[in-house]
Amino acid sequence: MSDLNEINDPNDNNVPKALNLNWYVVQTKPGDEHRVESHLLNQEIETFLPLLETHRYHNGKIVKRIKPFFPNYLFAKLDLTTHYYRVKWTRGVSKILGFGDGPVPISEKVVQAIKERAGENNLVRLEDELKEGDVVQIASGPLKELVGIFQKKISDKGRIRILLSLIGVEVPVQISRW
Repeated sequence: MSDLNEINDPNDNNVPKALNLNWYVVQTKPGDEHRVESHLLNQEIETFLPLLETHRYHNGKIVKRIKPFFPNYLFAKLDLTTHYYRVKWTRGVSKILGFGDGPVPISEKVVQAIKERAGENNLVRLEDELKEGDVVQIASGPLKELVGIFQKKISDKGRIRILLSLIGVEVPVQISRW
């Protein structure tokens, strides 16, 4: 009989406790988002690192880059009593965001809303913000700094048509959206 009481003893420290998991924002050192994500995943801590596809003009070509949607930040689902010091001392982590006394959890709805906008590989899809008649300025290339009017989207690969006012005549020009 005594063995049965020991197994069901509510004060037994071997019984796993339920985790109180909440989402927190983890600030990383510059450029260490992927490193921190990897280290936290190795510690079996759920993470979410939303990414953004960007384009830049480099050496005459448009180069696609994938970078964090929130540079130097990622989300981690933690139980502070269990994970706080493991996360705080993880290589590449600056701190867990909060106010005064310590970390403050963020709403599950915030993370869920971002996840819903994220597609494959956590790439966040942004709405196409250009509308017909919008004034645009060319940021790079041979027509750099010229101002035109957005006319329409031509292809899904990012080609658009704008009207440039050159020598008093509006000239339609097809360029990359990026």
